[in-house]
Amino acid sequence: MKVPSVSLRTTACVLGLATAAALGAVGQASADPAPADTPTRSTVASPKTVGDAVTGTAAFSPKTSKARPVIGGGEVQAQPYHARVFQNGRGMCTSTLVTSRHILTARHCVDQPGQYAFRIGSPYAESGGTTAAASRITLHPSADLAMVRLDRTVGNTPAPIATHYPQIGSSVSVYGWGATCGPVQNEAYCQSPVLKTATMRMAGLATDLHGGTALHLEAVDGVGAGGDSGGPAMTGGTVVGVASTSDRQTYTRYTATAPYINWIKSVAAGG
Repeated sequence: MKVPSVSLRTTACVLGLATAAALGAVGQASADPAPADTPTRSTVASPKTVGDAVTGTAAFSPKTSKARPVIGGGEVQAQPYHARVFQNGRGMCTSTLVTSRHILTARHCVDQPGQYAFRIGSPYAESGGTTAAASRITLHPSADLAMVRLDRTVGNTPAPIATHYPQIGSSVSVYGWGATCGPVQNEAYCQSPVLKTATMRMAGLATDLHGGTALHLEAVDGVGAGGDSGGPAMTGGTVVGVASTSDRQTYTRYTATAPYINWIKSVAAGG
């Protein structure tokens, strides 16, 4: 699994299981231009190698931060749109229901052959909520985003998607079932069985794993790591970003939804 993915550091360690169905065809679409109210692009250095959910390597020297590495954030009740991603029955990413038939997640979470399924609306990775499988996956060609068409319509309320960037310095809430252990430990064995949340701060713009426009979020009381990839960053109840990369200690980068809103709508409109 190619996962420079991300997760909220807190406690427990368990791998989730779920029933999966066959993966559908993979498609692509063009990127959209950035909106006019683009904040200043961050000048922070790009991560060299973020590591994956198995090795959990950290390859970026932490900058000044009051956030404690490894521990952070806290448990939270899932909203109807929060969804755990499973590949071949193994919990490995986070995602968001954005229409009654579509999941938004990171491209690197679903770009490998396999059977993908989702548990939607439960705080627990292994039980409750609504389950559905992938019937088609559309990968963005130049950003770390993917839209997954489910094999059936679900009754859960989807999350709205932001069309503007969050303000510089504003607080952003992030969510995921990812790793709760340290940056040099095996993240595959410390995936949280319950949904976690943390507060981060919008610092500027950077690039995501595939060179797309990303929000550079700095840790306030938690930070992302392996397994939070694809999960939402939210302000005002809207999705402003999708987790892409992290140094596991001081920052996480979320692919911004604002510059890709037309692509997301176009894929959703295609059924």
